[in-house]
Amino acid sequence: MLVRGEHVGMELRVSRGMWPHEPLRLADLVAAIVAILACEPWFPRKWEPAAEGKAVHEGGTIERLGSHRYVYRAQRAHPLDPKVLADRTERVFFSAAAAARHYLRWDLNLPGNLDGYKVVK
Repeated sequence: MLVRGEHVGMELRVSRGMWPHEPLRLADLVAAIVAILACEPWFPRKWEPAAEGKAVHEGGTIERLGSHRYVYRAQRAHPLDPKVLADRTERVFFSAAAAARHYLRWDLNLPGNLDGYKVVK
């Protein structure tokens, strides 16, 4: 849940023995995303490009296109120019780990704070 950018409430943390906790290691988070991408074609969700009349889902997505091809796409709303729905970027990686590190750095600003958990290198 955390690496998908979701919030984990304190009650759930305590009930699952996730509180108090040691700092999380960035390498462990990368490994978790790599394991997910081995089974699922998208992380953290399927890519949906901006479309007229729909809210722009801001943030990045990794798509597995093969064992050595991963595409990271991200977009953000562009409210200042009505002709442009969203700014978009795309980057190709040759390993799931490299794509995961990029996602964690640019989408979740890690290492650092992840929903109250300290993430360290």
